[in-house]
Amino acid sequence: MTDYSALPLPRILISAAELLERHKNGEQFALIDVREITQWQAGTLPGAHHLNVYDYFIPDSTQAGVNSLFNAFRSAWQELAISDSVTPVFFEQQVGMRSPRGAWFALCGGICQPLVLDGGLEAWQRAGGDLIPGTGNSAVISADNPDYRTDASMNIALAATRAEVLAAQATGAEIVDARRPSEFTGEFAHECCQRAGRIPGAKLLFWEDVVHNGGFLDAGEIRHRAEKAGLRPDRRNIIYCHRGARAATVFIALQLAGYRQLAIYVGSWHEWAGHPELPLLTDFN
Repeated sequence: MTDYSALPLPRILISAAELLERHKNGEQFALIDVREITQWQAGTLPGAHHLNVYDYFIPDSTQAGVNSLFNAFRSAWQELAISDSVTPVFFEQQVGMRSPRGAWFALCGGICQPLVLDGGLEAWQRAGGDLIPGTGNSAVISADNPDYRTDASMNIALAATRAEVLAAQATGAEIVDARRPSEFTGEFAHECCQRAGRIPGAKLLFWEDVVHNGGFLDAGEIRHRAEKAGLRPDRRNIIYCHRGARAATVFIALQLAGYRQLAIYVGSWHEWAGHPELPLLTDFN
């Protein structure tokens, strides 16, 4: 059995000060602005491309559906024409749910060592970095022309299907709910969701509780909060939210805290709630 605690911690964050210094020293990065395209056009990091990582959520999290999501990312990534030898750095205004989702997509697509700019564009400005209008390449991860094939370079273990979530108790996997507490209890549900509640056995780690002042908490504090929520680093932890974006923030946070067996349930609550045969819990049962 693999001893995940003995594996080296991945490098997933970069500070604005470090990025600025290394950039001034001539090191090349692929800067990826994941905000709205109009924000990128108005002002972004010099040379940054634009990638919409937010608007495509698969309606059916079978393995074929997961493949279509990964291939949609690969297609969009190819449009950006980024060299494989350059480290990608994903950023938004502050760390929210988009830059972590961009890094998660890159990991799923087999891109080595993607980074998230901790503190985002605002931290870059505080460190003395300039902004210029975005004029580079722009792409959208889109459901158009779905491709259901599996590519050997895909890291399919980073995404969980509906069937894997349903079997979590039998396999020993932990289910992590990244939504707000009112969604977890069943008090609130988005209008697009047919039912309110949570997946049975899920443990709550609210995504806003792993960030502070626009950046991630330090790894020790994240680890403390994860353990307080009942999450074990020796288990596979499958994270979900409403449609899969907030889950990416918790995914990156748990990586920082030393958790290694991580995946995002890409259908998330939107899908689960739409299947009346699937079990749920609320605090009002």
